[in-house]
Amino acid sequence: MLLKIFAGACLALAAVVIGGLSGANFYLWPTGLADRRLDVTPQLLQQLRAVQSERKFDLDRTTFYPGARNEAERRAAQQAVDAAIESLIAELPRRPQRSTVLRTMKTTLAGFDTVESEERDQLLVYLTRVMRICGVDSSGGLFNVWRYGFPYDWFM
Repeated sequence: MLLKIFAGACLALAAVVIGGLSGANFYLWPTGLADRRLDVTPQLLQQLRAVQSERKFDLDRTTFYPGARNEAERRAAQQAVDAAIESLIAELPRRPQRSTVLRTMKTTLAGFDTVESEERDQLLVYLTRVMRICGVDSSGGLFNVWRYGFPYDWFM
């Protein structure tokens, strides 16, 4: 009996490792767990608009981010964040749920195509800021799975 439990645990661990290395964990990662209603106010939407109007992916000394390598990459990265915010501004009043925010984040992350680790990290800085404005305090492991392939927060 213990051997079967051990074998099952090993298979589950192997599935997580293979999923992490292949990128499958991210696409399978649920965004609806622990869903809850959010308090979407005009002030919240105004805060989102304020972040949307900012110039993004320039030098940021607070996060030691050196800025995008060139203007085209900076503009593309900013467009990804601004599109996520625009989607939330449109969707949250109709569906004020944590899952709405995480689904938008997941769509943004899936479409963010760069190998530059600095831009990937800075994208998470902006999306975390947007999440907190919306009243969502955690991505539920989504950001770790996108960035590293594994839900490292499970082990902390």
